[in-house]
Amino acid sequence: MDDKKGKIVRGKKGRYRIVGTPDVVKGGMGVVFFAETVSKPNTEVVIKFVNLISKYPDENYERLTREAEFLQDMQKNKEFDQKNIVGYVDESVDREIDKFFIVLPKLQGQDLDKEVGTAPIPEETIIKFSRDIAIALQHMHGCLDVDPPFLIHRDLKPDNIMVVTRNGEKHCIVIDLGTAKKGIGERPMTVGPYTPGWSCGHNALEPVRVGMDCDIYALGRVMYYMATGMYPQKYEDAHNLGNMQYVAGYFNAKISSELSTLIDDMINYPNHEKIKTAEEVLERLNSPSLLSHRQQQIVKPRQHLQPTYHKPGPHIILGGHRYPILNERCEIGRIHNCPADYDDGDCSRGIIEHGKDGFDYPRTPDIPLPLRGSLSESIAEAHHIRIWKEGGQWYVRDLNTRNYSAVIKNNNWVVLTDEKTGEGMKETLDGHYAKLAIGYIKGGKTVIDFTFFKQ
Repeated sequence: MDDKKGKIVRGKKGRYRIVGTPDVVKGGMGVVFFAETVSKPNTEVVIKFVNLISKYPDENYERLTREAEFLQDMQKNKEFDQKNIVGYVDESVDREIDKFFIVLPKLQGQDLDKEVGTAPIPEETIIKFSRDIAIALQHMHGCLDVDPPFLIHRDLKPDNIMVVTRNGEKHCIVIDLGTAKKGIGERPMTVGPYTPGWSCGHNALEPVRVGMDCDIYALGRVMYYMATGMYPQKYEDAHNLGNMQYVAGYFNAKISSELSTLIDDMINYPNHEKIKTAEEVLERLNSPSLLSHRQQQIVKPRQHLQPTYHKPGPHIILGGHRYPILNERCEIGRIHNCPADYDDGDCSRGIIEHGKDGFDYPRTPDIPLPLRGSLSESIAEAHHIRIWKEGGQWYVRDLNTRNYSAVIKNNNWVVLTDEKTGEGMKETLDGHYAKLAIGYIKGGKTVIDFTFFKQ
């Protein structure tokens, strides 16, 4: 690798002169050089080659080509530059393992590990950085330009987050997508990574299971580090992998209880039942209680970097998307045409008669879920679950479904079906938000989970 300095290499879009000495990327996948474009004006870039002297050069090659593929998928979205993810510049024409490289923009800054060091950073900065990272994950998790859709980072940690200065303000950029995977159920090419203290244990124990919630768990661990200046594995509960012996607020009295609780909710493991999506994280970071504690941000983000804000009102977060609840009632179920299906009985599930709980009938679900598998294998019924407000109180009811619905009560899942009669049960939705599930499997597993918010 040393003999590459000073040489010109050819990419698909341009040529690049290598000007810096090699540096092995943390994790060992690649070897990085500084370079400049051979054009006017010259632009500084970073070139990453495959690390050939590690134990697994073939695996490193697969990861580097995969990173190039994922970064290109990201850029298919016209709003990519707002999402705080490292950009894609180019890649080599030659696909041979000893010649392949990808070209990335040169980031002026340092990784989050160096930025934090051993002392907690101010709450305003924690929230600002956390919002940047959550926006990046929101874009990855909502990426529909891959097949199967969605990208899961799998190795979010301070080393893979760069802190850069743009227009006089510090921002976080997520880097290193070489170990990411496509889709919720895809088996990654490599079992790892499992980085103690940061990675979700599913990376090592059940790779196919790794999903969006594992990235949210890792973000929670990063936030714990920012809030305390201590690596989370130092106070990890050895008898309950992933959970912490002390909340972040125990070590840092300067942060609000709301932020400490948010962090604790994010790193709940192994069930991940409290917060599972980046949109939920952004909801909590922008909650009135947290904002009132801070009063106002010391550093105000530029307008184009702010996350999307929504009008207040009852809504549901499902699959990373926000669905407002109109007229204080909604029904969630499988995509179908209710009037057309009525004659064959597909619209006759349970308690769906006209006027019940204030709902009209026939009707199609307000939040339609895609059909998963054949009709007999579908997780969601055509009419599965209802949420509505009555007499100032919010309620939820299962519509006598074959595949259970459930709600968390007192930190435990409660199935919304009377096992003796098989009828759907009506439950109150207490508090500002509640976690629910469609297709709940006894034994503590959820299939389609979502969060209800009063505001």
